[in-house]
Amino acid sequence: MADSVKVQGWCPTAWRPMQAQDGWIVRIRPHCASISAAQWRILSGLALSHAHPQLELTRLGNVQLRGVEDAQLTALRSGLIDAGLVPANVDADLAPAVHCSPFYQVRDRTHELADLLSAAVAQHLSPRALQQQGMTALPSKFGLLVDDPAQSLRGISADLRLWVQPDQAGLGYALSLGDSSKRYGYTSAAEAIDAALQVAIWFVRQRMSAAGAAPTRLHQFLKTQQPELSALQTAPQYAAAPDAEAFARPVKPGLHGHDWVIGAPLGRIDAPAMQQLAGCLPAKTEIRVTPWRSLLLPGSELEAAPLSTAHWMTDAADARNRVSACTGSPGCTQALIPAQTLALQLAPHTREGTEMHISGCPKLCALPGDATAVVFASTGNTGQLLLNAGPPGRLASPTIQIPCEALPSEPAGIQKLIHELSI
Repeated sequence: MADSVKVQGWCPTAWRPMQAQDGWIVRIRPHCASISAAQWRILSGLALSHAHPQLELTRLGNVQLRGVEDAQLTALRSGLIDAGLVPANVDADLAPAVHCSPFYQVRDRTHELADLLSAAVAQHLSPRALQQQGMTALPSKFGLLVDDPAQSLRGISADLRLWVQPDQAGLGYALSLGDSSKRYGYTSAAEAIDAALQVAIWFVRQRMSAAGAAPTRLHQFLKTQQPELSALQTAPQYAAAPDAEAFARPVKPGLHGHDWVIGAPLGRIDAPAMQQLAGCLPAKTEIRVTPWRSLLLPGSELEAAPLSTAHWMTDAADARNRVSACTGSPGCTQALIPAQTLALQLAPHTREGTEMHISGCPKLCALPGDATAVVFASTGNTGQLLLNAGPPGRLASPTIQIPCEALPSEPAGIQKLIHELSI
């Protein structure tokens, strides 16, 4: 393939949005994965008045608005601040992200751990806090994650992962670094958080002394060196049980215990549909964001809520659960095809058990860890637009490569394409 993939951009926030082909991207990072029904109503209204009429759910449990024009940025940010959706302080907004499992009870140990970690990160790891210690800011892609005791998010990437575990000889909290299987045990949340902060500071110092382009993720340093820190050296260490290392499958839409997980096709929520849903719920109802581009709601509250199948997925068997896609054209400058449109066209013809990702270019943005097949566009040596397909691990030599002119729009043609791609 003749494409030259250009990696660009950063993880946007409200105070540091990112420019895309279709306008600014503004991202909201829900505190402890939670947004109230009242806040969702406001957020939907802001999307309708200041951005594209759509809310995007990301694979780290964030919510973002696209298509924001220059003249709308200040008013949008003010609305988000007034609603309590983003910090009023730019420094706090630029602190590393703390993602949280949606599976917790209010004020249980997981919730308290996430709350304490978020406060500690804002205080000690924000750009200003690090600058005051003579250090540079952490990369925007550096992130921390608080998992639940079942480690439902073990398939989600994080630089530092903390969770509450069933007491193991009095060690009720655990920490792991990058994708390492090594666990460090601690007796209190404060000890685990202090260890995480020490590792983050070590990472900053290593980046400052690195020759050339410094890595942006912790696991890149851990390949060649390990931090020699008291909080790690004095902590009991143990390896994860084999079953704990198994890849966690995404939580699909449907009833889970007493709660409902509802999905939106490709993680894109129609703003009016969200307004309608939130408007039927009590203002303080928690609607949590999951890292599987879905929402978690109390089952008792959802009974009276209208859920159109055009906008929502409540059944794990819904074919739209089997596909994912990057932004694609026209929203992305590098995309060669409208990836989202193609994904929804392919969904009804994708067999059960397949997790297919469509990418508008070879960069493979938003590729989920559980994908079993990938379709992406590229340009050949002669400039011809090509459609490639194959398993995620062997995309340098795609299983199938056909001219994109063969990309059909009729159902019969889509079925033929699926057959040709051997998916």
